[in-house]
Amino acid sequence: MIRFIHVTAVFILVIIIESTFGLEPPQDVKIVGSDLQWKPLNDDNVLYSLQYKLNSKSEEEWLNVSSHIGTKLARFKITSEFYGAVFRVRSEKENHISEWQYSNQVQCLNVESCVPQMNLNVKAEMVHLTMAHMDDSLEKEYGDNIEFNVSYWKKDNGGYPEVQSIIISRNEDIHNLEPEQNYCFQAEYLLFHKPYGNPSEEKCEIVPERPEAVKRRAFLYSISATLFVSAMCGACIFVLFKHHKKVKQCLQPLHLEIPDHYLEVLYNGFPLEACPSPSSQSLRSYDMITVMDVEQNCQKEEQEKRSLT
Repeated sequence: MIRFIHVTAVFILVIIIESTFGLEPPQDVKIVGSDLQWKPLNDDNVLYSLQYKLNSKSEEEWLNVSSHIGTKLARFKITSEFYGAVFRVRSEKENHISEWQYSNQVQCLNVESCVPQMNLNVKAEMVHLTMAHMDDSLEKEYGDNIEFNVSYWKKDNGGYPEVQSIIISRNEDIHNLEPEQNYCFQAEYLLFHKPYGNPSEEKCEIVPERPEAVKRRAFLYSISATLFVSAMCGACIFVLFKHHKKVKQCLQPLHLEIPDHYLEVLYNGFPLEACPSPSSQSLRSYDMITVMDVEQNCQKEEQEKRSLT
């Protein structure tokens, strides 16, 4: 009895699944150039819904392509924002849906917006360019017909920069660059010698000097400094030898001449008659101190004279 119930449940489940997913899915889902295509069913009442996921290996949920939900269209134009995406499409009719059919991942061959991958390795007076593709679809499809056109110029060149270009297939060394100059580089694809896709971003680097050039410049600077100092010392010695008398006069201390009336005062002192009387009406408050000092000096001198006599 229990086995019969299990068989019945499985049978009913199969019928439900068959009724739900009994619709035939789209056929031959593929990307041709920049178009996602699939073969529609021979039923005009069947609609198609399209979803995408930008990273096929991630756990992100599938997103609807708004223009292709419940539509009769069997083609979708792939644009640059879908690079790296994976699409899936299914058939829908009333309450019936089919299984999802998946496309390949969108590559550079399917969108004309890929840019070359360029790395710079700056060395003394040269730059080593390492070129790569975002994926290998272009190289597989076109082989040697897909190339890189690398342009480079000095950034600080004043006016309009002088742009130089080289066409390479993978890696290349650019020699004879001016040291201590800021060089900018940009790459784009050439397909059958015609521009293809978008150019890469500019990358700028300052090219260093060779170590031996730095040492040579330091050596020349030291010699120049030595010669300059020697020349200055020689010039100073010549000036001192030729004009030694004038230099000697300039180095002597200044000779100050004191007027005679100052010398007389310094050596002889003030005369007695120069001492004003304290009773003078012309004396002011600030003159009294001076008069008293002078008067005391005069009295001392008189006493000394008397003692000598």
